[in-house]
Amino acid sequence: MTEHASTPSDDAGDGDAENDVWSRRSFVRYFAPISIAIPVVVETETFVGLLQNDFGEDSTWDDPTGVSVGIGGDLRPDLDTREKLQNAALTEVEDGRRLQLAVAVRNTADAPYRLELGAVTTDGGDTVEGGYTTDPVAPDETASFTAEYVLPADATPASVETTVTIGNQPSEKTVQLAPIPNR
Repeated sequence: MTEHASTPSDDAGDGDAENDVWSRRSFVRYFAPISIAIPVVVETETFVGLLQNDFGEDSTWDDPTGVSVGIGGDLRPDLDTREKLQNAALTEVEDGRRLQLAVAVRNTADAPYRLELGAVTTDGGDTVEGGYTTDPVAPDETASFTAEYVLPADATPASVETTVTIGNQPSEKTVQLAPIPNR
C-alpha cells in the first residue's frame, strides 16, 4: 500500500477553489441586495420630495385641476358633466384687453345643472370680476354661452373660477387656462 502524500501544490489548489466559491457567494449575498436597495431608497426619497413640494407647508402648487385648459379642453374634468371650452380669444380694446371664453355644456347628471364662470385672475395677480351663469340645464340637454372680461392692458389670463351646481350641490374650482391667442 502506498500512501499518497499531499503536495503543497494540491493543497493550494483546493484552498483557492474554496476561496473562489466563498468570494462569489459573498458577492451575491451582500452586494446584490445592496444594488437593489440603493435605487429603491433614491426613488423613495424623490417621491417623498415631490409630495412635500406639492402638498407641504411651503408648497408652491397652484394648478388645482392638474392641467391647464386650452381650446377644446374640459373645464371641469373632475366632474362627470361636460364643460368644453370651445373657443377663447384676447382682443385689444381701448381700455385694455377683452377676453372671450366660449363654452358648451352638456348635463349628463340626473338633476338640473348650472355652470358659472366667475372672476378671472391674470398672470400678474389682478382679479377681474365678471363672467356668466347658465340658466338651469335639464338632464341630457346642452347649452352654449360666451363670457367676456375686460383685462388690464398687456395682462394675460391665468385662471378662471368655476362653480358647477348639480341639483343643490355646488362644486367650486379654480381652473388654470392655457395660453390664449390674440386676435
